[in-house]
Amino acid sequence: MQTNSEQNLTSSAERPCVFFSAGDPSGDAHLAKLIPQLAMRLPNAKFIAYAGPQTQKTVCDVRFDLTKFAVMMLVRAIANLPTYLKLLRDASKLFKEERPDLVVLVDFPGFNWKIAQRAKKAGIPVLYFMPPQIWGWGQWRVKKMRKYVDYVLTCFEFEDKWLQERGCKTAFIGHPFFESARAADLDDHFQKTLLAQTQGQRILAVLPGSRRQELDRNLDDLLDAAQDVVENTTDVTVVIATYSQEHSEIVQARLQARGLNFRVYAGKAREIMKNAVANLGVSGSVSIEALSLCKPTVILYKISKLEYRVLRFLKRVKYVTLANIIAVDLMPEQSPFYPRKYLPKQTAHTDQERELMLFPEYLSYRSHAQDAARILIEWLNNEEKRQELVQRIDQVRSRADLFPSPMQRAAEEIVSFMQKKQ
Repeated sequence: MQTNSEQNLTSSAERPCVFFSAGDPSGDAHLAKLIPQLAMRLPNAKFIAYAGPQTQKTVCDVRFDLTKFAVMMLVRAIANLPTYLKLLRDASKLFKEERPDLVVLVDFPGFNWKIAQRAKKAGIPVLYFMPPQIWGWGQWRVKKMRKYVDYVLTCFEFEDKWLQERGCKTAFIGHPFFESARAADLDDHFQKTLLAQTQGQRILAVLPGSRRQELDRNLDDLLDAAQDVVENTTDVTVVIATYSQEHSEIVQARLQARGLNFRVYAGKAREIMKNAVANLGVSGSVSIEALSLCKPTVILYKISKLEYRVLRFLKRVKYVTLANIIAVDLMPEQSPFYPRKYLPKQTAHTDQERELMLFPEYLSYRSHAQDAARILIEWLNNEEKRQELVQRIDQVRSRADLFPSPMQRAAEEIVSFMQKKQ
Protein backbone atom coordinates (compact mmCIF):
# COMPACT_ATOMS: atom_id res chain seq x y z
CA MET A 1 0.00 0.00 0.00
CA GLN A 2 1.41 3.37 -1.05
CA THR A 3 1.83 6.19 1.44
CA ASN A 4 0.51 9.69 0.69
CA SER A 5 4.04 10.78 -0.19
CA GLU A 6 4.55 7.91 -2.63
CA GLN A 7 1.20 8.55 -4.24
CA ASN A 8 2.17 12.18 -4.76
CA LEU A 9 5.52 11.36 -6.33
CA THR A 10 3.88 9.04 -8.84
CA SER A 11 1.33 11.64 -9.98
CA SER A 12 1.06 12.21 -13.70
CA ALA A 13 4.03 14.03 -15.23
CA GLU A 14 1.88 14.95 -18.22
CA ARG A 15 -0.09 17.54 -16.28
CA PRO A 16 1.61 18.49 -13.03
CA CYS A 17 -0.41 20.47 -10.51
CA VAL A 18 0.97 23.28 -8.32
CA PHE A 19 -0.88 25.02 -5.50
CA PHE A 20 0.12 28.53 -4.41
CA SER A 21 -0.77 30.60 -1.35
CA ALA A 22 -0.08 34.35 -1.40
CA GLY A 23 -1.97 36.55 1.06
CA ASP A 24 -0.14 39.89 0.92
CA PRO A 25 -0.71 42.32 -1.98
CA SER A 26 3.03 42.41 -2.68
CA GLY A 27 3.19 38.61 -2.64
CA ASP A 28 0.25 38.48 -5.03
CA ALA A 29 2.08 40.83 -7.40
CA HIS A 30 5.23 38.68 -7.32
CA LEU A 31 3.24 35.49 -7.85
CA ALA A 32 1.51 37.06 -10.84
CA LYS A 33 4.93 37.44 -12.47
CA LEU A 34 6.12 33.98 -11.46
CA ILE A 35 3.14 32.13 -12.97
CA PRO A 36 3.93 33.06 -16.61
CA GLN A 37 7.54 31.95 -16.13
CA LEU A 38 6.35 28.60 -14.80
CA ALA A 39 3.74 28.27 -17.53
CA MET A 40 6.46 28.57 -20.18
CA ARG A 41 8.41 25.74 -18.55
CA LEU A 42 5.38 23.63 -17.63
CA PRO A 43 2.94 24.32 -20.50
CA ASN A 44 0.54 21.56 -19.45
CA ALA A 45 0.60 22.35 -15.75
CA LYS A 46 -2.45 23.14 -13.67
CA PHE A 47 -2.01 26.09 -11.31
CA ILE A 48 -4.35 26.61 -8.35
CA ALA A 49 -4.07 29.35 -5.73
CA TYR A 50 -5.28 31.27 -2.78
CA ALA A 51 -3.99 34.64 -3.99
CA GLY A 52 -5.31 38.00 -5.21
CA PRO A 53 -6.39 40.16 -8.16
CA GLN A 54 -2.98 40.23 -9.86
CA THR A 55 -2.69 36.45 -9.94
CA GLN A 56 -6.29 36.24 -11.17
CA LYS A 57 -5.11 37.89 -14.39
CA THR A 58 -2.80 34.93 -15.13
CA VAL A 59 -3.60 31.35 -16.15
CA CYS A 60 -3.80 30.41 -12.48
CA ASP A 61 -7.14 29.26 -11.06
CA VAL A 62 -7.52 31.52 -7.99
CA ARG A 63 -10.01 29.83 -5.68
CA PHE A 64 -10.09 32.63 -3.10
CA ASP A 65 -8.86 36.24 -2.90
CA LEU A 66 -6.66 35.93 0.17
CA THR A 67 -5.35 39.50 -0.13
CA LYS A 68 -8.65 40.83 1.20
CA PHE A 69 -7.62 39.47 4.57
CA ALA A 70 -4.00 40.66 4.67
CA VAL A 71 -3.76 41.85 8.28
CA MET A 72 -0.99 42.79 10.68
CA MET A 73 -2.91 43.32 13.93
CA LEU A 74 -4.06 40.56 16.28
CA VAL A 75 -7.62 41.89 16.67
CA ARG A 76 -8.25 41.89 12.93
CA ALA A 77 -6.66 38.47 12.53
CA ILE A 78 -9.03 37.08 15.18
CA ALA A 79 -12.00 38.69 13.43
CA ASN A 80 -11.08 36.82 10.24
CA LEU A 81 -10.46 33.51 12.04
CA PRO A 82 -13.64 31.75 10.78
CA THR A 83 -12.65 32.52 7.19
CA TYR A 84 -9.11 31.26 7.72
CA LEU A 85 -10.36 28.03 9.30
CA LYS A 86 -12.71 27.40 6.39
CA LEU A 87 -9.91 28.03 3.89
CA LEU A 88 -7.67 25.58 5.73
CA ARG A 89 -10.38 22.92 5.67
CA ASP A 90 -10.87 23.56 1.96
CA ALA A 91 -7.12 23.30 1.40
CA SER A 92 -6.98 19.93 3.16
CA LYS A 93 -9.80 18.71 0.95
CA LEU A 94 -8.07 20.08 -2.16
CA PHE A 95 -4.79 18.37 -1.23
CA LYS A 96 -6.63 15.08 -0.82
CA GLU A 97 -8.79 15.25 -3.94
CA GLU A 98 -6.67 17.17 -6.49
CA ARG A 99 -3.25 15.95 -5.30
CA PRO A 100 -0.93 18.87 -6.17
CA ASP A 101 2.64 17.86 -6.94
CA LEU A 102 3.94 20.89 -5.06
CA VAL A 103 2.72 23.61 -2.69
CA VAL A 104 4.41 27.01 -3.13
CA LEU A 105 4.06 29.56 -0.34
CA VAL A 106 4.57 33.30 -0.77
CA ASP A 107 5.30 35.24 2.46
CA PHE A 108 2.13 35.59 4.68
CA PRO A 109 3.58 33.31 7.39
CA GLY A 110 0.77 33.11 9.95
CA PHE A 111 -1.62 31.47 7.49
CA ASN A 112 0.97 29.81 5.30
CA TRP A 113 2.52 27.85 8.17
CA LYS A 114 -0.87 26.15 8.52
CA ILE A 115 -1.04 25.50 4.78
CA ALA A 116 2.45 23.98 4.93
CA GLN A 117 1.44 21.78 7.85
CA ARG A 118 -1.54 20.41 5.95
CA ALA A 119 0.49 19.88 2.79
CA LYS A 120 3.12 17.90 4.64
CA LYS A 121 0.42 15.82 6.30
CA ALA A 122 -0.89 15.02 2.83
CA GLY A 123 2.61 14.04 1.66
CA ILE A 124 3.01 17.04 -0.65
CA PRO A 125 6.41 18.78 -0.91
CA VAL A 126 6.46 22.44 0.17
CA LEU A 127 8.57 25.26 -1.26
CA TYR A 128 8.75 28.83 0.06
CA PHE A 129 9.09 31.60 -2.53
CA MET A 130 9.62 35.06 -0.96
CA PRO A 131 10.00 33.65 2.56
CA PRO A 132 8.87 35.52 5.69
CA GLN A 133 11.51 37.57 7.48
CA ILE A 134 11.93 35.20 10.40
CA TRP A 135 15.52 36.35 10.75
CA GLY A 136 14.18 39.77 11.79
CA TRP A 137 11.92 38.79 14.66
CA GLY A 138 10.50 35.62 16.15
CA GLN A 139 13.56 33.66 15.06
CA TRP A 140 12.24 30.53 16.74
CA ARG A 141 9.99 30.15 13.69
CA VAL A 142 12.96 28.70 11.82
CA LYS A 143 11.95 25.42 13.49
CA LYS A 144 8.72 25.55 11.49
CA MET A 145 10.68 26.27 8.34
CA ARG A 146 12.84 23.19 8.87
CA LYS A 147 9.87 21.01 9.79
CA TYR A 148 7.30 21.98 7.16
CA VAL A 149 9.27 23.43 4.23
CA ASP A 150 11.49 21.37 1.94
CA TYR A 151 13.12 24.19 -0.03
CA VAL A 152 13.40 27.98 0.35
CA LEU A 153 14.08 30.48 -2.45
CA THR A 154 15.81 33.41 -0.77
CA CYS A 155 15.94 37.06 -1.85
CA PHE A 156 19.02 38.32 -0.02
CA GLU A 157 22.50 36.94 0.62
CA PHE A 158 22.29 37.53 4.37
CA GLU A 159 18.92 35.76 4.43
CA ASP A 160 20.28 32.77 2.51
CA LYS A 161 23.26 32.46 4.84
CA TRP A 162 21.11 32.81 7.96
CA LEU A 163 18.70 30.05 6.88
CA GLN A 164 21.44 27.68 5.73
CA GLU A 165 23.27 28.06 9.03
CA ARG A 166 20.08 26.88 10.74
CA GLY A 167 19.61 23.77 8.66
CA CYS A 168 17.28 24.95 5.88
CA LYS A 169 17.77 23.93 2.25
CA THR A 170 17.88 27.09 0.14
CA ALA A 171 18.63 28.63 -3.24
CA PHE A 172 19.53 32.32 -3.52
CA ILE A 173 17.60 33.84 -6.43
CA GLY A 174 17.76 37.60 -5.72
CA HIS A 175 14.87 40.01 -5.26
CA PRO A 176 12.30 40.41 -8.08
CA PHE A 177 12.01 44.17 -7.48
CA PHE A 178 15.46 44.69 -8.99
CA GLU A 179 14.30 42.91 -12.12
CA SER A 180 11.10 44.96 -12.22
CA ALA A 181 13.09 48.19 -12.02
CA ARG A 182 14.96 47.20 -15.18
CA ALA A 183 11.87 46.02 -17.04
CA ALA A 184 10.13 48.25 -19.54
CA ASP A 185 6.63 47.47 -18.29
CA LEU A 186 5.76 50.94 -17.01
CA ASP A 187 2.74 52.88 -18.20
CA ASP A 188 4.35 55.41 -20.55
CA HIS A 189 1.10 57.25 -21.17
CA PHE A 190 0.56 57.76 -17.46
CA GLN A 191 4.13 58.99 -17.00
CA LYS A 192 3.72 61.57 -19.78
CA THR A 193 0.41 62.68 -18.31
CA LEU A 194 1.93 62.95 -14.83
CA LEU A 195 4.83 65.07 -16.04
CA ALA A 196 2.45 67.30 -17.99
CA GLN A 197 0.22 67.79 -14.95
CA THR A 198 3.10 68.56 -12.61
CA GLN A 199 4.48 71.08 -15.10
CA GLY A 200 8.16 70.60 -14.42
CA GLN A 201 7.88 70.59 -10.64
CA ARG A 202 9.92 68.11 -8.65
CA ILE A 203 7.81 65.22 -7.37
CA LEU A 204 7.77 64.00 -3.79
CA ALA A 205 6.17 60.56 -3.87
CA VAL A 206 4.11 59.62 -0.82
CA LEU A 207 3.62 55.87 -0.39
CA PRO A 208 1.09 54.99 2.35
CA GLY A 209 1.29 51.20 1.99
CA SER A 210 -0.83 48.40 0.61
CA ARG A 211 -2.69 47.44 3.79
CA ARG A 212 -5.68 49.35 5.10
CA GLN A 213 -4.32 49.45 8.66
CA GLU A 214 -1.08 50.99 7.38
CA LEU A 215 -3.13 53.70 5.75
CA ASP A 216 -5.21 54.29 8.88
CA ARG A 217 -2.20 54.54 11.17
CA ASN A 218 0.20 56.55 9.02
CA LEU A 219 -1.75 58.77 6.66
CA ASP A 220 -2.00 61.82 8.93
CA ASP A 221 1.72 61.79 9.71
CA LEU A 222 2.59 61.35 6.05
CA LEU A 223 0.37 64.28 5.09
CA ASP A 224 1.77 66.45 7.90
CA ALA A 225 5.30 65.81 6.69
CA ALA A 226 4.43 66.31 3.02
CA GLN A 227 2.66 69.58 3.74
CA ASP A 228 5.67 70.80 5.73
CA VAL A 229 7.97 69.94 2.81
CA VAL A 230 5.88 71.84 0.28
CA GLU A 231 5.78 74.91 2.51
CA ASN A 232 9.55 74.94 2.96
CA THR A 233 10.80 74.16 -0.55
CA THR A 234 10.28 75.55 -4.03
CA ASP A 235 9.02 73.76 -7.14
CA VAL A 236 8.01 70.63 -5.22
CA THR A 237 4.67 68.91 -5.68
CA VAL A 238 3.28 65.93 -3.77
CA VAL A 239 1.91 62.87 -5.57
CA ILE A 240 0.36 60.08 -3.50
CA ALA A 241 0.53 56.51 -4.80
CA THR A 242 -2.20 54.30 -3.32
CA TYR A 243 -2.60 50.56 -3.62
CA SER A 244 -6.26 50.60 -4.68
CA GLN A 245 -9.10 52.88 -5.70
CA GLU A 246 -10.67 52.31 -2.30
CA HIS A 247 -7.51 53.65 -0.65
CA SER A 248 -7.52 56.62 -3.05
CA GLU A 249 -11.02 57.56 -1.94
CA ILE A 250 -9.94 57.47 1.71
CA VAL A 251 -6.94 59.67 0.95
CA GLN A 252 -9.00 62.10 -1.14
CA ALA A 253 -11.48 62.51 1.69
CA ARG A 254 -8.67 63.23 4.16
CA LEU A 255 -7.06 65.72 1.77
CA GLN A 256 -10.36 67.54 1.29
CA ALA A 257 -10.86 67.79 5.05
CA ARG A 258 -7.41 69.33 5.38
CA GLY A 259 -7.78 71.67 2.41
CA LEU A 260 -4.93 70.04 0.46
CA ASN A 261 -4.89 69.41 -3.29
CA PHE A 262 -2.18 66.75 -3.63
CA ARG A 263 -2.57 64.42 -6.60
CA VAL A 264 -3.63 60.83 -5.86
CA TYR A 265 -3.32 57.83 -8.19
CA ALA A 266 -4.14 54.17 -7.57
CA GLY A 267 -1.95 51.34 -8.81
CA LYS A 268 0.80 53.56 -10.25
CA ALA A 269 3.39 53.49 -7.48
CA ARG A 270 6.29 52.39 -9.68
CA GLU A 271 5.60 55.04 -12.32
CA ILE A 272 5.32 57.75 -9.67
CA MET A 273 8.50 56.63 -7.89
CA LYS A 274 10.35 56.48 -11.19
CA ASN A 275 9.65 60.18 -11.78
CA ALA A 276 10.08 61.36 -8.18
CA VAL A 277 13.17 63.01 -6.71
CA ALA A 278 12.45 61.59 -3.24
CA ASN A 279 9.99 59.31 -1.45
CA LEU A 280 8.14 59.36 1.85
CA GLY A 281 6.59 56.03 2.75
CA VAL A 282 5.83 53.32 5.26
CA SER A 283 8.09 50.36 5.95
CA GLY A 284 7.91 47.25 3.82
CA SER A 285 8.83 46.18 0.32
CA VAL A 286 8.64 49.81 -0.82
CA SER A 287 12.21 50.30 0.42
CA ILE A 288 13.47 47.63 -2.02
CA GLU A 289 11.60 49.36 -4.83
CA ALA A 290 13.16 52.67 -3.80
CA LEU A 291 16.59 51.02 -3.66
CA SER A 292 16.11 49.45 -7.09
CA LEU A 293 15.15 52.86 -8.52
CA CYS A 294 17.88 54.74 -6.60
CA LYS A 295 15.43 57.12 -4.92
CA PRO A 296 16.24 58.81 -1.57
CA THR A 297 13.52 57.75 0.86
CA VAL A 298 12.36 58.48 4.39
CA ILE A 299 10.37 55.80 6.20
CA LEU A 300 7.64 56.59 8.74
CA TYR A 301 5.83 53.79 10.51
CA LYS A 302 3.56 54.23 13.50
CA ILE A 303 2.71 51.36 15.83
CA SER A 304 0.91 51.19 19.17
CA LYS A 305 2.71 52.00 22.41
CA LEU A 306 2.38 48.36 23.50
CA GLU A 307 3.79 47.07 20.20
CA TYR A 308 6.66 49.54 20.47
CA ARG A 309 7.63 48.28 23.92
CA VAL A 310 7.25 44.60 23.06
CA LEU A 311 9.30 45.01 19.89
CA ARG A 312 12.48 45.45 21.92
CA PHE A 313 12.18 41.83 23.03
CA LEU A 314 11.25 40.39 19.61
CA LYS A 315 13.29 42.36 17.08
CA ARG A 316 16.64 40.74 16.23
CA VAL A 317 17.75 43.27 13.60
CA LYS A 318 18.62 46.90 14.11
CA TYR A 319 16.34 48.15 11.32
CA VAL A 320 12.85 47.50 9.99
CA THR A 321 13.70 48.86 6.54
CA LEU A 322 15.09 46.21 4.20
CA ALA A 323 17.28 48.68 2.32
CA ASN A 324 19.00 49.61 5.59
CA ILE A 325 19.58 45.97 6.48
CA ILE A 326 21.16 45.32 3.08
CA ALA A 327 23.30 48.46 3.24
CA VAL A 328 24.67 47.74 6.72
CA ASP A 329 25.25 44.07 5.90
CA LEU A 330 27.53 45.20 3.06
CA MET A 331 29.62 47.42 5.35
CA PRO A 332 32.94 46.06 6.66
CA GLU A 333 32.86 45.06 10.33
CA GLN A 334 29.18 45.92 10.62
CA SER A 335 26.10 43.74 11.03
CA PRO A 336 22.38 44.53 10.85
CA PHE A 337 21.78 41.77 13.42
CA TYR A 338 22.02 42.04 17.18
CA PRO A 339 24.46 39.56 18.76
CA ARG A 340 22.91 36.31 19.98
CA LYS A 341 21.13 36.65 23.33
CA TYR A 342 21.73 40.43 23.29
CA LEU A 343 18.73 42.53 24.33
CA PRO A 344 18.81 46.18 23.24
CA LYS A 345 18.18 48.72 25.97
CA GLN A 346 15.50 50.45 23.92
CA THR A 347 13.45 50.06 20.76
CA ALA A 348 14.63 53.44 19.45
CA HIS A 349 17.79 53.52 17.34
CA THR A 350 21.12 54.48 18.83
CA ASP A 351 23.02 57.41 17.31
CA GLN A 352 25.42 55.00 15.60
CA GLU A 353 22.58 52.91 14.13
CA ARG A 354 20.92 56.03 12.78
CA GLU A 355 24.18 57.26 11.28
CA LEU A 356 24.56 54.06 9.26
CA MET A 357 21.05 54.21 7.75
CA LEU A 358 20.71 54.43 3.99
CA PHE A 359 17.05 55.46 4.30
CA PRO A 360 16.21 57.34 7.51
CA GLU A 361 13.53 55.36 9.33
CA TYR A 362 11.22 56.17 12.23
CA LEU A 363 9.35 53.37 13.95
CA SER A 364 7.39 54.70 16.92
CA TYR A 365 4.03 55.26 18.57
CA ARG A 366 4.85 58.98 18.49
CA SER A 367 4.65 61.23 15.44
CA HIS A 368 7.93 61.82 13.63
CA ALA A 369 6.43 63.86 10.82
CA GLN A 370 8.63 66.86 11.63
CA ASP A 371 11.79 64.72 11.63
CA ALA A 372 10.88 63.22 8.26
CA ALA A 373 10.06 66.63 6.81
CA ARG A 374 13.33 68.10 8.05
CA ILE A 375 15.36 65.44 6.22
CA LEU A 376 13.34 65.73 3.01
CA ILE A 377 13.60 69.53 3.05
CA GLU A 378 17.38 69.25 3.43
CA TRP A 379 17.59 66.90 0.44
CA LEU A 380 15.31 69.02 -1.73
CA ASN A 381 17.04 72.29 -0.87
CA ASN A 382 20.54 70.89 -1.43
CA GLU A 383 20.76 69.11 -4.77
CA GLU A 384 24.46 68.33 -4.33
CA LYS A 385 23.76 66.49 -1.08
CA ARG A 386 20.80 64.64 -2.62
CA GLN A 387 22.93 63.51 -5.55
CA GLU A 388 25.62 62.24 -3.15
CA LEU A 389 22.94 60.11 -1.51
CA VAL A 390 21.71 58.89 -4.90
CA GLN A 391 25.26 57.72 -5.68
CA ARG A 392 25.48 55.91 -2.35
CA ILE A 393 22.13 54.23 -2.98
CA ASP A 394 23.30 53.16 -6.44
CA GLN A 395 26.45 51.59 -4.97
CA VAL A 396 24.33 49.52 -2.56
CA ARG A 397 21.90 48.59 -5.34
CA SER A 398 24.68 47.42 -7.66
CA ARG A 399 26.10 45.16 -4.92
CA ALA A 400 22.67 43.73 -4.05
CA ASP A 401 21.31 43.30 -7.59
CA LEU A 402 23.25 40.19 -8.57
CA PHE A 403 21.04 38.35 -11.06
CA PRO A 404 19.46 39.52 -14.34
CA SER A 405 16.17 37.71 -13.73
CA PRO A 406 15.24 36.47 -10.23
CA MET A 407 11.86 35.36 -11.59
CA GLN A 408 13.47 33.10 -14.17
CA ARG A 409 15.78 31.70 -11.50
CA ALA A 410 12.77 31.06 -9.25
CA ALA A 411 10.88 29.25 -12.02
CA GLU A 412 13.92 27.14 -12.90
CA GLU A 413 14.49 26.20 -9.26
CA ILE A 414 10.83 25.22 -8.83
CA VAL A 415 10.81 23.04 -11.95
CA SER A 416 14.12 21.42 -10.97
CA PHE A 417 12.80 20.74 -7.46
CA MET A 418 9.64 19.16 -8.87
CA GLN A 419 11.67 16.91 -11.15
CA LYS A 420 13.81 15.71 -8.26
CA LYS A 421 10.67 14.90 -6.27
CA GLN A 422 9.10 12.77 -9.02
